[in-house]
Amino acid sequence: MKTLLWLGGAVILGVAAISVYWAFQSPTFVAGLTALAAGAVWKALAPAIAKRMTLEDEAAWQAAERAGRGDEFMRRRRGAPPKG
Repeated sequence: MKTLLWLGGAVILGVAAISVYWAFQSPTFVAGLTALAAGAVWKALAPAIAKRMTLEDEAAWQAAERAGRGDEFMRRRRGAPPKG
């Protein structure tokens, strides 16, 4: 009886492996899977990447740009060391 259970499990695992192999042979499946993964990554990263500055920070940045210190302002804001 135990042998039949192991054999049945091996058959199910084999069928699953062949199904996954066939699915990945299809460019449509791979493209769809890639699109789903890219969408999930974008949803996870977009709030951190596309976060807007506060109005005060934006006004200070524009003033620094007009004064010719925009790069220095952005480096300080990001916590990067001074240039040079």
